[in-house]
Amino acid sequence: MTLWEGESPMDSSRDDWVEKEKIVLSDYKTKEEMHALMVEKGFQLKSEEEIEALKLQKQKEQREEKEQKAERLEEKKRQREQRRLANERAEREEGEDV
Repeated sequence: MTLWEGESPMDSSRDDWVEKEKIVLSDYKTKEEMHALMVEKGFQLKSEEEIEALKLQKQKEQREEKEQKAERLEEKKRQREQRRLANERAEREEGEDV
């Protein structure tokens, strides 16, 4: 992990950042050691409730995305079927004109 000092990543490009410290994460063998490191570096641990809320929100977003994808697929199927029927009608009408 590399800690960077500078503006928020959302507000600037990485080129504007200055390397503050380099940390080898593989040196930390347990979850507790990793958490202690993060707290030491100024990160705040989320409560179990916050973590659960984030998981639920992510699941909701994934469900909604899946539903939207299914709706788009159904719409494409409807459009293909409408084109197929229109083509059949046009061919029948063309055959009747002969």
